[in-house]
Amino acid sequence: MMNVDYQYLRPKKAEALKAWYAEPFQALENPQVWRGKNATILPLRRDSSFGLLFGKGGVVDADGNYVDLSCIPGRVQYAYPFEKPEYRDEKVVYCGYLVNHWGHFLIEGVTRLWYFLENDPTVDKYVFFLDENEEREIKGNYREFFRLLKIWDKLEIINRPTAYREVVVPELGLHMRTSYTTKLLAVFDTVAGNVLADSNWETPEKIYFSRSQFQKSKAFESGFDTLDNFFSKNGYTILYPEKVPLDRMIYYIRHAKVVASLSGSLPHNMLFANPGQKVEIVERLVISDDNQTDVNRMLQLQVTYIDASIPLYPVDFVGPLIMGYTDCLQCFAADNGYDAPDVQYLTAAHDKRCFVKYMKAYEDLYNYNWFMADWYAPFAPSLYEGFQAGQAYFGDYLNRKKPYRWYHYFQFHYWKQLVKRLLKK
Repeated sequence: MMNVDYQYLRPKKAEALKAWYAEPFQALENPQVWRGKNATILPLRRDSSFGLLFGKGGVVDADGNYVDLSCIPGRVQYAYPFEKPEYRDEKVVYCGYLVNHWGHFLIEGVTRLWYFLENDPTVDKYVFFLDENEEREIKGNYREFFRLLKIWDKLEIINRPTAYREVVVPELGLHMRTSYTTKLLAVFDTVAGNVLADSNWETPEKIYFSRSQFQKSKAFESGFDTLDNFFSKNGYTILYPEKVPLDRMIYYIRHAKVVASLSGSLPHNMLFANPGQKVEIVERLVISDDNQTDVNRMLQLQVTYIDASIPLYPVDFVGPLIMGYTDCLQCFAADNGYDAPDVQYLTAAHDKRCFVKYMKAYEDLYNYNWFMADWYAPFAPSLYEGFQAGQAYFGDYLNRKKPYRWYHYFQFHYWKQLVKRLLKK
């Protein structure tokens, strides 16, 4: 039976997360399938209207009607005008948008592939689409996923409208926070089952998925070195998923007793885990990831959440972010008999470097605007709670009691404060 430990989260955030886990989440044994003759698959056309995350695309039938089963609601949805498509005399299975983001790939991109395991001998190909006219080589862990599933030789990737003699549209294997098909779990289990272990691979009992080496985010994230040091000191093998081949990463996950991971898309890799495995999710934002609750529920994982972020302003998923040895992480360490990070990560100088990096990144990303998305509004109590925690760490800088850049010493405010202090003396 699944268990979720909320005790290392800030209270308001824990309340919001509990509400997600309390929502109905149905397991479907027989997902829907649509079949149509002379249907057309439309590649992605970027379009943010209707609040779409990616754009328009999917399947239209022979009469030009959009097939609703082909969409990912709020992400890829709706038809658009197109010229006469190329025609192919084949029966294909529509697989959807091949998004170039590992987390979305796992959660949305491959969840129609349960149909591949139905072993339909009449299917010629399994078709994914890219953006219109996009040229992309499918490589790395994306290609390895398809290789391990043993579907690579039957894939077709299109980037322009293409009609087929017959198109099969399987239902999504996961509808966020609503339902999933048990057949989806078989996809990830099959991939994991086809991993051929190397005799040189280690089998650490505890692993930690880190972002500290993720180059795209380095400019916006600080304090991740503190977490690396903490987990390394306490017996976790540090892994950088972007540097680990998929087969080896799956092997690590399946042989570990404990998988710790920063929140976001990293713990989505637990889709390859054994049911009931133990996962520790180190939270980096003031709100949790609702997609991960689905992963945890599907696999009945034993989950512990730990708040390790030091929030300052509302930010999107890019950040900037500061991580540290927070009160919540200290409680987690005490309860597990773990050591604190090395002293160099707990100094005022280290904190100041993190703060300066955060403020520079915030100005770069948002200038002086206040970021606020619609989806943030329901979590106002969690936001306020998080910013109170941030004030406890950096209030002197935020309230201008202390300058944190050298040129601040030339600002009138600090000269005025100096004069006041001298007059009091």
